[in-house]
Amino acid sequence: MITASIRFLTNNLIADLTCRTSELQNNLQGIGVLTPPNLITLDNARTLQIHLIPDDAFGECICSIVNPKRDTLGNVQRLCRYVYCMNEQNKGIFMDKIASGKIKNVMQGLKTAEQMRERTEKYR
Repeated sequence: MITASIRFLTNNLIADLTCRTSELQNNLQGIGVLTPPNLITLDNARTLQIHLIPDDAFGECICSIVNPKRDTLGNVQRLCRYVYCMNEQNKGIFMDKIASGKIKNVMQGLKTAEQMRERTEKYR
């Protein structure tokens, strides 16, 4: 989906953003980043540089709605995790919503993914 290349001072981390939040937090701490992922903006600060690399069509779709000045690493990771855990039908529906402009940013994506998840669990 999306790989994050993270550089903090002289330390580097390559993170698959479909991982669990706790795993991302632990990996960041391993390179010296103590700030929680949901507080880390993507706008490439001087000491902490983050580059998002889409691995497939789903990743490209999600990257198309990311705003580096507003979105956080934690929110993008959560969105990737939600989409990763969706069934194929819901993934298709979700990506169609991005392509058609019904989902325009990461926060809308999170809200939509959470609603889809709740509906799917309701019918289990």
